Amino acid sequence: MPRAKRPAPSPRPKTRPRVKPPADRSREIVAAAFAEFSAHGFAATRLDDVARRARVAKGTIFLHFPSKQQLFVAVVRSLIGSVFAEFRGLAEGPPKSAEGLLGELFSRLYAALVRNEKAGGILRMLIAECGNFPELAQVWRQEVIGPGLAAFRQVLRQGAAAGEFRRSRVEDFPQILAAPAIMAVLWGLLVGKREPLDLDAYFATHLDFVLCGLRPAEGEPPETTLPGDSKSETRNSKPERAARSTEGETT
Repeated sequence: MPRAKRPAPSPRPKTRPRVKPPADRSREIVAAAFAEFSAHGFAATRLDDVARRARVAKGTIFLHFPSKQQLFVAVVRSLIGSVFAEFRGLAEGPPKSAEGLLGELFSRLYAALVRNEKAGGILRMLIAECGNFPELAQVWRQEVIGPGLAAFRQVLRQGAAAGEFRRSRVEDFPQILAAPAIMAVLWGLLVGKREPLDLDAYFATHLDFVLCGLRPAEGEPPETTLPGDSKSETRNSKPERAARSTEGETT
């Protein structure tokens, strides 16, 4: 008895090539852009090279980023831009001591900038090219410096209100608080390979230095002001000036 023929297998359906989600594609383009910016600088970076490195068509870049400057903004945000925005949520959350918040802020600053070689590479590019492209410095100002200064001021005000920090002009110049961190970045870029810093010890020393300057001295009220502050003029009251004048006449 002849065997029955088996039915021929049905053809497999053709599978479409997997399309990456837009967010994944954007991250790949940003990573490729960082590599090109770091290697060649902003002016010499060509979007064709970014596309080749990201393995996309050049037109795909424009679907995500309308210009090379906007691509640079995305690179900055991917490296450090969200650090201070996230910190604002932390500061506005459950109550914490101002010293604890300042320590957390410093930890984030060091992780995102000082210990992050990629961020250091972008900063090096900015220093070299912002003279010809001032809009790049403005991007850094808006994305990093502005939110960072706002975060420092928020902690300083909270500490002064709670009596943890003495009132001073540091709130007007919070750049002073971050200056040693920027110095550490520059040190790493210039001489770090020959004379590397012990960043753990450097961080602890930086934080201790800042807190010692902010805490009220023993027996000193937190509202003590410094010369140049409007309240220091109030302390220079008429009775005090009159007393000094009298002392001058008797000598």
